Amino acid sequence: MIHRFPKKAAEHNDLKVLKVVKVHKVLKVFKVAVGRVGLFLMAWCCLMGLAACESGDYETGDDEYSYMRADFVVARSAEAKSLAHAITDDGDSLVFDDHLACSWATTADSTYRALLYYHVDKQGSNHVKGISAKQVLVVRLPQERLKSTPTDPLSFESAWMSANGKYVNLGLDVKTGKTEDEARKQLLGVVRDTIVALGDGRREHRLRLLHAQNDVPQNYSTKVYVSIPMAGFAPGDVIVIDINTYDGLLTRTFEL
Repeated sequence: MIHRFPKKAAEHNDLKVLKVVKVHKVLKVFKVAVGRVGLFLMAWCCLMGLAACESGDYETGDDEYSYMRADFVVARSAEAKSLAHAITDDGDSLVFDDHLACSWATTADSTYRALLYYHVDKQGSNHVKGISAKQVLVVRLPQERLKSTPTDPLSFESAWMSANGKYVNLGLDVKTGKTEDEARKQLLGVVRDTIVALGDGRREHRLRLLHAQNDVPQNYSTKVYVSIPMAGFAPGDVIVIDINTYDGLLTRTFEL
């Protein structure tokens, strides 16, 4: 099997327990220049057990589909709960021979971020056989004032910029467990704390990953992938992301 994403991310590819129940509007935290306090805005993603879609007729063996790959993609649905094609972060266009049934892709003719497992034709055709698609959380920056910005700790695994420059991606481990209160869900989001002019026309954007444990039990860990879109940032801008982990504050920096 060919994994086409960073090694650390590839080692943890079982998004089995968290499910995105609802993606809320992204709010953002804005502090203009250095020292001026602005509006706190952010985007929340509500977590409960990330779903995966799988093909029911997967077979192994050295046939025309015996080479499996895993890619982060933007997939498009045909009908509701059915994926028809996808574009990888490397820019490869994929067409599914048979539409991939996908319970979390609930809207027809829409795009979704996913970690896609698929078989490729030995001859190099872009027609592929979808095996499974695991949902990737997308947290964005705009829209409403936020009363609190929780940063409950989680475990960090990896961070990387997509090959096409469209996303900063995070591989995280979130501790979770069963709760009798179905309304109690963890939340993930992102805020922008500051924008600093660098003097050469570029700007540094300092972002902060948000996480609300919301008293969900921490009995075991589950893997979560998060993508932060870079649309709205300018070429040359510097993106700094602060992440609160069980080992303390961790910072990752990317240049567009």
